[in-house]
This record gives sequence, structure tokens and C-alpha cells, in this order.
Amino acid sequence: MNQMESRIAAYLAHRMPHAGSVEVDELARIQGGSSQETYRLRASWHEQGQPQDAVIERRLILRRAPEAGLVVAERDIEYSVYQALAGHGIPVPAAHYYEENPRWLDRPFFIMDLMPGKPGHFYASSDPYEGHSEQIAREFWRHLGRLAAIDHLGAGLGNLRNGQDIGAFWASELDWWADIFAQNEGICEPVVHAAIRWLRTNPPPAAPKPSIIHGDYRAGNFLFTPDGQISAILDWEMCHISDPLEDVAWAIDPFWPMTRHLPLDEGLAEWESTSGMKVDREALGWWRLFSAVKASAIWATAQNNFTQGPAREMVVGMSGIRAGHFHRNLILNLMAERGQCA
Repeated sequence: MNQMESRIAAYLAHRMPHAGSVEVDELARIQGGSSQETYRLRASWHEQGQPQDAVIERRLILRRAPEAGLVVAERDIEYSVYQALAGHGIPVPAAHYYEENPRWLDRPFFIMDLMPGKPGHFYASSDPYEGHSEQIAREFWRHLGRLAAIDHLGAGLGNLRNGQDIGAFWASELDWWADIFAQNEGICEPVVHAAIRWLRTNPPPAAPKPSIIHGDYRAGNFLFTPDGQISAILDWEMCHISDPLEDVAWAIDPFWPMTRHLPLDEGLAEWESTSGMKVDREALGWWRLFSAVKASAIWATAQNNFTQGPAREMVVGMSGIRAGHFHRNLILNLMAERGQCA
């Protein structure tokens, strides 16, 4: 075992007093994540009272807080959400251990099951879902509808951001992301500021209900299996409570075009059938512009962390350039649709 494998093995032995001869191997960093460090690993051990040749083996994922990333999220959100959503019809991994003590791996982390399947490359010119694009797209919308229908208080998620609120989610979320943008804006971005002003003075209709918001529900953040099933929805570190249309608007952002696999009207119909709610198109338009502002805040954070902070991964640095430019243009287009100018 290398040094990190040894440290993980020591941690698992600490958390599993019933286990003996704990070993960790095949540790590998999964590249591409920009808000958490993600590793896959194999753990093996003997259970007390079982024959010595009866080795238990598990494939696991370790998610560790980065030194810097695109978004600074509350540390234990993803772990708590995985535990809370178990049994609610949303495919998520089983989460086992959450740890904040730096003695183990220097920064907070949690351990969960490795799920079957793989992500689809949503920018691929060919079918990223191997002939199952429409089936997966429909399931994508149905899962989001199921999530929106869950009673977050009954699921034990009242401690999430806005978890005790009953309305005005648009205002609290706009304040949240406008503040993040202000903290990380390197140079003045008048287009983003114009959008924030417009959103404040033109609030959307009230939310139909408080809903669990994934926060980054899109192509690229789920796994699928060869039979065309979504096997896991991942990356919940921005989860909070808000208007369910917030997730819908993020899912249809053209930067990750899930609508290329299923027309928008059909996707929204799938969402309505499982959520039990109707999509207010005027409200959805407000949340689409909000999503572009939110994305701009994320890209500004990435650029600031790359130029001023400890982040050195190119996925972080390039996000502020390529994606930031994309969403500034999208803001202009969305405001033009509404007869506004920046």
C-alpha cells in the first residue's frame, strides 16, 4: 500500500472495530471533478468470528474536500443527502462514513459505495448514451420530478439552506449567488450586474412548494448502465431547498444540452407527471436567467481560485475563461428575449 492507501486503511479499521487485516489498494484519482477530490479504491478485510480465508471486499469511493475548487460547499451536505434520500426512489450511493478530523486525511472526506455505470460525455458528437439517449433523458426528467415531490422535512433535510423557509426562495437564492459573485469578481462584469438588477426588480411567481434542489442537476452528473438505466445521481454538494424550477432551469442550460436527446416539452411533461406540479413557463424564464447568473458566479469563483488561490488544476482555470464567456453571452440572449438590454 502507498501512504494514502495506508491512511485510508487505518481509518477504515478505526471505523470498523469488527474488521481485521484491513487493506486498501487500487487507489486511483478520478479526474474531472472540480469541487471535490474523488478517488476509487478497493478495501478488503476479515470479519471477526469468520474463517480467515473469508475475505470481504468492497469497491468504494472517497470524496475529499479540495484545497480550492469551483464552489465552497458546506462540508457534510453530500453525505447527509445520500443518507436522507435512501429509500425515496432516487438512485444514490450508500454513504458510510463522514470525517472532519484532519488527522486521517488532512481535510474532511466521506466514503460511499462505488456505483455501477459510467458518465456520458455530453459534448460528444456521437450518442453519449450508447443508443439509449431518449430512454435516459426521460428517466433523467422523471428522477428530477420525484426529487421535487419529496417532503424535505419528512426526509430529515430541514437543516439544508432555506430548509425552514416556506417562500421567497428566489430572493434568498439570488442574494446567495450575487454575494458569491461579488466576492470573486476579478474585473467588472456589467452584463452579470444588469441581470442581477433585472432579476431583483422582476420577481417570479411564488414557488408551488419548497423542494429539494440538487443544485447541479445536469448531464455529466449521473451514471448510466449498458441497459440504459440511470444507476446513480452524483455531486450533491450544492443541495438546498428552493423553488423546484431552479433545478429544471439548470438542467436545460445549453452549456450541458440534455435537450438534444429529448424535446423540452416532452421532458417537462415527464417532470410534471412525476412531480405532480405544472411548469409555469414565465417563472421558468426567470429561473433560466438566474441559472446563467449562478453559473457566472461559479466561473468567477473558479477564475479567482486559479489566479489568486491555491487551485492549479486546468479544469478550474479554463472554466473561468470558456464557460464564463458562454454564460455572459447567454445572459445577453435571455435578456434580449425579454426585451431588456444590459
